[in-house]
Amino acid sequence: MRIKLLLAVLALAVLPSTVLLAQQDMSTHFLRHTWQANRTNPAFFPEYEMVIGLPGVYNSLWVENVTYNTLFAEDGNGNRVLNVDQAILGMEDRNAIRENLDIETLSLGARFGPLGLSLSHTFRFNAFMDYPKTLPQLIWQGNAQFIGEEIEFAPDIDVLGYQEFAVGAMIEISDAVVIGGRAKLLSGAGSINSSRNQLRLRTDSEIYQLSLNADYQVNSASSLTYDGFDDIQTNFDFATFSAESLFTGNTGFAFDLGAHVKLGKLELAASVLDIGGIDWDEDVNNYSLKGTYEYEGLDFAQRIFDDSTSFGSVLDTLEAVYEIEEGSEGFRTTLPTRFYLSATLRLRENWTVGGLIFSESYRGNTYPAAALSSNLQVLPFLNVGGIYSWRNNRFDNLGLNATLKAGPVQLVAATDNILTVFQPKDSNASHVRLGLNLLFAPRESEMKDAGPKWF
Repeated sequence: MRIKLLLAVLALAVLPSTVLLAQQDMSTHFLRHTWQANRTNPAFFPEYEMVIGLPGVYNSLWVENVTYNTLFAEDGNGNRVLNVDQAILGMEDRNAIRENLDIETLSLGARFGPLGLSLSHTFRFNAFMDYPKTLPQLIWQGNAQFIGEEIEFAPDIDVLGYQEFAVGAMIEISDAVVIGGRAKLLSGAGSINSSRNQLRLRTDSEIYQLSLNADYQVNSASSLTYDGFDDIQTNFDFATFSAESLFTGNTGFAFDLGAHVKLGKLELAASVLDIGGIDWDEDVNNYSLKGTYEYEGLDFAQRIFDDSTSFGSVLDTLEAVYEIEEGSEGFRTTLPTRFYLSATLRLRENWTVGGLIFSESYRGNTYPAAALSSNLQVLPFLNVGGIYSWRNNRFDNLGLNATLKAGPVQLVAATDNILTVFQPKDSNASHVRLGLNLLFAPRESEMKDAGPKWF
């Protein structure tokens, strides 16, 4: 890959891997009769003596202010062609891309009277980039539009993959109150992380001078190799997770806490998830730009301004000016911490409605969301539900979920963005969860008529 500026490298290299913000798993929280709900609150536990969670997947994507139809436009012949200028017009001053992928391999849960214990393993991948509109403007349109201005164009990047080994417990303090917790050992597979995020470019209109004021650092663990502007390579492949790399020198810890209160037909729940982070000490590289860099020259500047799209070629001349400092100092990444606060009301024996307030704290920002949900047991073996949510400052999020049970086998499917299925080219978000469980030995409370007949 031949890219001339470190930030252009990262913007273009990370973007393809992320297009595959916030990890707002809303539907799952209301599926209290499934093992997957335990992932949103460790105090939730199905009314069975033993549960086995088979391989499943959760994926959430958010591409802010960009959709397929804004990135590709029809030409005069009716063909779809790339139109980056059109996409840039729809961008805000700052824009974000976020991808979360969890591959759940195996989990176990067992009840011993009022006590429930659990074990689980998950591959987790998180990709995030928050970038100013000026970054794609510079890369695609050049710097002539910014003559006489100083602009900020540094992206904030955080990409990490890791394996999670979790041990959890819940206990029924009384018939009405349940509390739970989960401790997690994290084994890091790879990371690309920007720890300092300042890049300011000024194009002077009188003395034909380019000035870059930089204080930018990228940290990498097993992911990025730099051997000069002409040789920068990324090696971040989620498929590289393997049994041989179950434990690495990049480790961390996190924990979850939750509570569940039952007040007759009303249930309240609260949880906080992923409090912790990963320390990256193995195969670490740091790349930084710091200082003020300048280039002067009338003839050179005139060539820049004559061709506003020549910014990429201009970097060939400028690369000798920019000195990338390299190091191998370990760093730490903090996980996105999520908060759930919910209420569920049983209107009828087979019908519940609920409300949820959600918040995620990540890289100095807070991402709130809220949802209303309804679930109906339409048949003894079939439960269906719907969810309407406000998230990412959008109100067009309508989701569906369903669980199907045959004997001990329970199939779970959920999405918070069903409209994406019907309008994929106009959507900037998608969400899906698929799971498969084996449920054994229903508890006595599950067989009574006091609660909803979920199965």
